[in-house]
Amino acid sequence: MKTPADRTRAARGDKATRHAALTAEIATIVLHEGLGDMSVRALAAKLGTSDRMLLYYFTTREQMILAVLHEISNRLSHLLAEHSTGPRLSPGQFLTRVLALAHEADVAPFMQVWTDVIARGARGMQPYDTVARDIVRAWMAWIDSRLTTPPTGAQPGRAAAILSIVEGISLLEVASPGSTAGVSTYLTGLLDPTPPGCP
Repeated sequence: MKTPADRTRAARGDKATRHAALTAEIATIVLHEGLGDMSVRALAAKLGTSDRMLLYYFTTREQMILAVLHEISNRLSHLLAEHSTGPRLSPGQFLTRVLALAHEADVAPFMQVWTDVIARGARGMQPYDTVARDIVRAWMAWIDSRLTTPPTGAQPGRAAAILSIVEGISLLEVASPGSTAGVSTYLTGLLDPTPPGCP
Protein backbone atom coordinates (compact mmCIF):
# COMPACT_ATOMS: atom_id res chain seq x y z
CA MET A 1 0.00 0.00 0.00
CA LYS A 2 1.35 3.40 -1.00
CA THR A 3 2.02 5.90 1.73
CA PRO A 4 1.33 9.64 1.33
CA ALA A 5 5.06 10.14 0.82
CA ASP A 6 5.06 7.54 -1.97
CA ARG A 7 2.14 9.26 -3.68
CA THR A 8 3.89 12.64 -3.40
CA ARG A 9 7.05 11.24 -4.97
CA ALA A 10 5.04 9.63 -7.74
CA ALA A 11 3.20 12.89 -8.44
CA ARG A 12 6.48 14.79 -8.58
CA GLY A 13 7.92 12.18 -10.91
CA ASP A 14 4.89 12.42 -13.21
CA LYS A 15 5.14 16.21 -13.24
CA ALA A 16 8.85 16.10 -14.03
CA THR A 17 8.25 13.63 -16.85
CA ARG A 18 5.50 15.79 -18.34
CA HIS A 19 7.63 18.91 -17.89
CA ALA A 20 10.46 17.27 -19.85
CA ALA A 21 8.07 16.13 -22.59
CA LEU A 22 6.52 19.59 -22.97
CA THR A 23 9.96 21.19 -23.02
CA ALA A 24 11.06 18.86 -25.82
CA GLU A 25 7.88 19.51 -27.81
CA ILE A 26 8.20 23.30 -27.51
CA ALA A 27 11.89 23.13 -28.43
CA THR A 28 10.99 21.26 -31.61
CA ILE A 29 8.36 23.89 -32.45
CA VAL A 30 10.89 26.69 -31.92
CA LEU A 31 13.47 24.99 -34.12
CA HIS A 32 10.89 24.64 -36.92
CA GLU A 33 9.18 28.02 -36.58
CA GLY A 34 11.62 30.32 -34.77
CA LEU A 35 11.22 32.01 -31.42
CA GLY A 36 8.37 34.33 -32.33
CA ASP A 37 6.96 35.97 -29.21
CA MET A 38 7.00 32.73 -27.17
CA SER A 39 3.41 33.37 -26.13
CA VAL A 40 2.18 30.86 -23.57
CA ARG A 41 -1.30 30.94 -25.07
CA ALA A 42 -0.08 30.40 -28.65
CA LEU A 43 2.23 27.55 -27.64
CA ALA A 44 -0.50 25.92 -25.56
CA ALA A 45 -2.80 25.95 -28.60
CA LYS A 46 -0.12 24.29 -30.75
CA LEU A 47 0.36 21.63 -28.08
CA GLY A 48 -3.36 21.01 -27.70
CA THR A 49 -3.42 22.11 -24.08
CA SER A 50 -4.28 25.27 -22.12
CA ASP A 51 -2.08 28.16 -21.12
CA ARG A 52 -3.03 27.46 -17.50
CA MET A 53 -1.75 23.90 -17.82
CA LEU A 54 1.55 25.10 -19.33
CA LEU A 55 2.01 27.47 -16.42
CA TYR A 56 1.30 24.61 -14.03
CA TYR A 57 4.39 22.85 -15.37
CA PHE A 58 6.62 25.91 -15.93
CA THR A 59 5.26 28.41 -13.35
CA THR A 60 6.18 31.45 -15.48
CA ARG A 61 6.74 32.27 -19.14
CA GLU A 62 10.37 33.14 -18.36
CA GLN A 63 11.00 29.73 -16.79
CA MET A 64 9.43 28.07 -19.83
CA ILE A 65 11.72 30.02 -22.17
CA LEU A 66 14.79 29.11 -20.10
CA ALA A 67 13.85 25.42 -20.05
CA VAL A 68 13.27 25.37 -23.82
CA LEU A 69 16.51 27.17 -24.63
CA HIS A 70 18.39 24.79 -22.33
CA GLU A 71 16.88 21.86 -24.25
CA ILE A 72 17.88 23.42 -27.57
CA SER A 73 21.38 24.03 -26.22
CA ASN A 74 21.70 20.37 -25.20
CA ARG A 75 20.62 19.23 -28.65
CA LEU A 76 23.12 21.54 -30.31
CA SER A 77 25.90 20.34 -27.98
CA HIS A 78 25.32 16.80 -29.18
CA LEU A 79 25.45 17.96 -32.81
CA LEU A 80 28.66 19.91 -32.26
CA ALA A 81 30.24 16.92 -30.54
CA GLU A 82 29.81 15.01 -33.80
CA HIS A 83 31.76 17.76 -35.57
CA SER A 84 34.49 18.07 -32.94
CA THR A 85 36.62 15.13 -34.00
CA GLY A 86 39.79 15.15 -36.06
CA PRO A 87 42.73 17.53 -35.90
CA ARG A 88 42.42 21.14 -34.86
CA LEU A 89 42.08 23.67 -37.66
CA SER A 90 43.62 26.99 -38.59
CA PRO A 91 41.30 30.02 -38.23
CA GLY A 92 40.61 30.11 -41.97
CA GLN A 93 39.95 26.38 -42.18
CA PHE A 94 37.71 26.54 -39.13
CA LEU A 95 35.70 29.47 -40.49
CA THR A 96 35.17 27.69 -43.80
CA ARG A 97 34.01 24.56 -41.97
CA VAL A 98 31.71 26.29 -39.49
CA LEU A 99 30.05 28.47 -42.16
CA ALA A 100 29.35 25.36 -44.24
CA LEU A 101 28.10 23.60 -41.11
CA ALA A 102 25.75 26.48 -40.30
CA HIS A 103 23.96 25.92 -43.61
CA GLU A 104 23.47 22.17 -43.14
CA ALA A 105 19.82 21.22 -42.69
CA ASP A 106 20.26 19.79 -39.19
CA VAL A 107 22.29 22.74 -37.87
CA ALA A 108 20.75 25.78 -39.61
CA PRO A 109 17.67 25.96 -37.34
CA PHE A 110 19.89 26.12 -34.26
CA MET A 111 21.97 28.92 -35.77
CA GLN A 112 18.84 30.92 -36.57
CA VAL A 113 17.49 30.51 -33.03
CA TRP A 114 20.80 31.49 -31.39
CA THR A 115 21.20 34.51 -33.66
CA ASP A 116 17.72 35.62 -32.55
CA VAL A 117 18.53 34.97 -28.88
CA ILE A 118 21.74 37.02 -29.10
CA ALA A 119 19.92 39.87 -30.87
CA ARG A 120 17.21 39.90 -28.18
CA GLY A 121 19.81 39.68 -25.44
CA ALA A 122 21.68 42.65 -26.94
CA ARG A 123 18.46 44.66 -26.59
CA GLY A 124 18.27 43.73 -22.89
CA MET A 125 15.22 41.48 -23.26
CA GLN A 126 14.80 39.03 -20.39
CA PRO A 127 15.56 36.19 -20.02
CA TYR A 128 17.41 36.27 -23.35
CA ASP A 129 20.11 38.62 -22.02
CA THR A 130 21.36 36.05 -19.52
CA VAL A 131 21.07 33.20 -22.00
CA ALA A 132 22.92 35.21 -24.66
CA ARG A 133 25.92 35.72 -22.37
CA ASP A 134 26.06 31.99 -21.66
CA ILE A 135 25.78 31.18 -25.38
CA VAL A 136 28.63 33.52 -26.29
CA ARG A 137 30.89 31.99 -23.63
CA ALA A 138 30.02 28.45 -24.75
CA TRP A 139 30.58 29.23 -28.44
CA MET A 140 33.97 30.84 -27.78
CA ALA A 141 35.08 27.89 -25.65
CA TRP A 142 34.09 25.49 -28.44
CA ILE A 143 35.87 27.58 -31.07
CA ASP A 144 39.04 27.68 -28.96
CA SER A 145 38.88 23.89 -28.56
CA ARG A 146 38.88 23.44 -32.35
CA LEU A 147 41.65 25.88 -33.31
CA THR A 148 45.35 25.17 -33.65
CA THR A 149 47.71 26.92 -31.26
CA PRO A 150 48.98 30.10 -32.94
CA PRO A 151 52.76 30.09 -33.57
CA THR A 152 53.08 33.52 -31.94
CA GLY A 153 51.46 32.41 -28.68
CA ALA A 154 48.03 32.97 -27.16
CA GLN A 155 45.64 35.30 -29.01
CA PRO A 156 42.78 36.02 -26.54
CA GLY A 157 40.55 37.76 -29.09
CA ARG A 158 40.75 35.07 -31.75
CA ALA A 159 37.63 33.07 -30.82
CA ALA A 160 35.59 36.23 -30.29
CA ALA A 161 36.66 37.55 -33.70
CA ILE A 162 35.59 34.35 -35.45
CA LEU A 163 32.30 34.23 -33.56
CA SER A 164 31.64 37.87 -34.52
CA ILE A 165 32.19 36.99 -38.17
CA VAL A 166 29.87 33.99 -38.02
CA GLU A 167 27.10 35.93 -36.25
CA GLY A 168 27.45 38.87 -38.63
CA ILE A 169 27.18 36.59 -41.65
CA SER A 170 24.18 34.84 -40.11
CA LEU A 171 22.39 38.18 -39.64
CA LEU A 172 23.13 39.28 -43.21
CA GLU A 173 21.84 35.99 -44.57
CA VAL A 174 18.60 36.38 -42.62
CA ALA A 175 18.18 39.92 -43.96
CA SER A 176 19.25 39.13 -47.52
CA PRO A 177 19.68 35.43 -48.40
CA GLY A 178 22.63 34.83 -50.70
CA SER A 179 24.26 38.17 -49.96
CA THR A 180 27.28 36.58 -48.28
CA ALA A 181 28.22 34.24 -51.13
CA GLY A 182 31.99 34.27 -51.53
CA VAL A 183 32.63 35.76 -48.09
CA SER A 184 34.06 32.51 -46.75
CA THR A 185 36.72 32.27 -49.49
CA TYR A 186 37.67 35.92 -49.06
CA LEU A 187 37.98 35.72 -45.28
CA THR A 188 39.93 32.46 -45.38
CA GLY A 189 42.60 34.25 -47.38
CA LEU A 190 42.78 36.97 -44.75
CA LEU A 191 42.82 34.60 -41.78
CA ASP A 192 45.29 32.14 -43.33
CA PRO A 193 47.55 34.33 -45.46
CA THR A 194 50.14 32.62 -47.63
CA PRO A 195 53.59 33.07 -46.06
CA PRO A 196 56.01 35.28 -48.02
CA GLY A 197 57.92 33.32 -50.65
CA CYS A 198 55.27 30.59 -50.94
CA PRO A 199 53.45 30.13 -54.26
